[in-house]
Amino acid sequence: MGLECRILPTSTRNLRQTKAEMRRELEELRWNMRQGQNPGDANYPHSTASPTVDMQNYTPLEHASATYSDPSGRTDASDSMSPAFDSRPPTRKGSDHHGTVPRVIDGYLLDSKRIDDCFTIYFTQYHPLFPILDPSIGPNNYYDQSPFLFWTIVVTGSRRYSEHEVLERTSQPITQLAFSSMALRTSQVPIIQGLLILCTWRLPTNSMYKDTTHLMCGSAVHLATQIGLHIAGVGQDFARTPLEKDQSLKVQRARLWLCCVIVSIRTSCVEGIPPLAESFFDGDEQDREDMVPYLPSDLQFLHKVYIILMRAIVAMGKTNLQSIHCDVRVLRSLIGIFDSQLLSLAPSSPSELDALQLSCARIHVMAFHFFAHPTNPGPDAEGLSRFYSLCISVIQSAATMQTTQKVHLPSVSQSFIDRTITLAGFTILRLVRSPLAQHLDLLAGERAFSQAYDFLQNVSLQPGDIHFRTAHIMKDLWGSDKVFRKKDGRVESLYLRLRTRLSMSISYDMFWYWREEFGNMQNPYNGDEATLENAQQSAPRQEYSSQQQQQHQQQQHHQQQQQQQQQQQQQQQLDPSMRQQLPVTKFDPSLVNPQMQPDPSVMSSFDAWEGPDYGVPPMLDQFPDYDWAAGFEFSNAEMPNVPVGPINPMMTAPGPGGAPNMGYTYG
Repeated sequence: MGLECRILPTSTRNLRQTKAEMRRELEELRWNMRQGQNPGDANYPHSTASPTVDMQNYTPLEHASATYSDPSGRTDASDSMSPAFDSRPPTRKGSDHHGTVPRVIDGYLLDSKRIDDCFTIYFTQYHPLFPILDPSIGPNNYYDQSPFLFWTIVVTGSRRYSEHEVLERTSQPITQLAFSSMALRTSQVPIIQGLLILCTWRLPTNSMYKDTTHLMCGSAVHLATQIGLHIAGVGQDFARTPLEKDQSLKVQRARLWLCCVIVSIRTSCVEGIPPLAESFFDGDEQDREDMVPYLPSDLQFLHKVYIILMRAIVAMGKTNLQSIHCDVRVLRSLIGIFDSQLLSLAPSSPSELDALQLSCARIHVMAFHFFAHPTNPGPDAEGLSRFYSLCISVIQSAATMQTTQKVHLPSVSQSFIDRTITLAGFTILRLVRSPLAQHLDLLAGERAFSQAYDFLQNVSLQPGDIHFRTAHIMKDLWGSDKVFRKKDGRVESLYLRLRTRLSMSISYDMFWYWREEFGNMQNPYNGDEATLENAQQSAPRQEYSSQQQQQHQQQQHHQQQQQQQQQQQQQQQLDPSMRQQLPVTKFDPSLVNPQMQPDPSVMSSFDAWEGPDYGVPPMLDQFPDYDWAAGFEFSNAEMPNVPVGPINPMMTAPGPGGAPNMGYTYG
């Protein structure tokens, strides 16, 4: 026919896009056939989105070729924030005006009503506490952007949904969906948003070992750095196509990065793990000064709070915390400095909840008081008393606080808060069993401990989850008269055995006390109290034991040589003919007074030096044995109930050195 075939340079092929649309429409037709609807029905949803297939058969190709809504329906956060987002061809708009489309995840069908209910709960109760999404976008549009983000909203909104089956059925496959979505490398911003939400409100689990929150948090930060969110601007250096220098885009990127910083520091802190790259989190403040007028005040406030907390953790982690002989003066100075910095931010707190988070950060800073030696130089009575009052105040505020939506805080508590409440409760228990108890308000501490127990019970989502079990651990340890008691009968509650989990070492140490007494598990720290001090003092000498042996032999050989020389001198004095004539230029050691010669045993090596004399504390181990320490797992059997009758709180326990028994029965 004489036709010429030309391929224009601006043309793009869209075979995968068309294939994905056909598959979605096919699934949509099948769904409506099961529901008895016809394409001509008024309720027929003309949508590009349809019920998804079983997640076990959800292939990366199908996900990668999923349709995206028109740019007018995207969230502000996703608008050009992913470098390759604008390179995708526009498709049909979402169908929120036609009704929410039912979805399927891992074989579980979630109808439209439940989806709408979960979205409503999320955006009314959870979103105001962590405003990272656009509430004006409907479920269908969120699914078009990212199925993972869609199911994240559903699973978070179902935490307090009346139908508990939704949470149970959706929380299981959401983790697999999260990691598979990260591997697809499509639009990264919705994935980052979903990961941050799951890190803020953790999925229910019965074991800390099974909790993948820290992995998700690290993934969110690394995904954010891959698209340049840690750099001020629009991220042109991380993009494959030219980007417009839009001011709104700069603000959106800066806002999302602040959320990443806040969530990452909070997550690392309550895990007892050092934070990620310090320079990424506080090295670009000057570059973002022009963004300050456009960022929410509460977000800026929390960013300042957690940057101070991160700096405090990093600074105190360099004071040789693993050793009980760490420099107490430096440690207490750092505690005072960073606590004062946090207190200086208190007047600028935008809300009551933000003030509570500041107080929680102070608890983690002051928790380092327990790393000081319990007897030498002794406890800081003033500092621990203020710490005790702070724990009581935080627990009381959290137990009675309501959000702006008149929802009690335990119902929507963030993970950072509820784990800090646990730390505060264990701190109260340690201090009321310490020699400082006579100077503390024991009745107020007992009430606060009871409130912490009730708080964790209310935070619990499922029977036997982490919060439920932690609450019962606190109850068992409060009623125990064996906790902190040594073999000689002394009670040493200020001594910290587990020392590599930063501020959370207090909580993890208490878990081992519970395992030993109520879990019939051997405590790996038994005997450390008697051997730790000797081991610390003898460590330098053990390191040079081989050198000591060699030097001892050298000393003996030198002494023998001296004796031989003295004998030769005596013989020469008696018989001058035996005296050897030496050249003038050669030094005769026999002319030197033997008493004036240096003693080889003095400063011949570093054997006599103690480790602290060097004045260079070793760095804190950045890679603690996470598996065993985080493996806070119990059997599926019921928690052991130890009957403890009402005991007078001021009644002294039997045995020498007994502390007042603070047995609280919880009714």
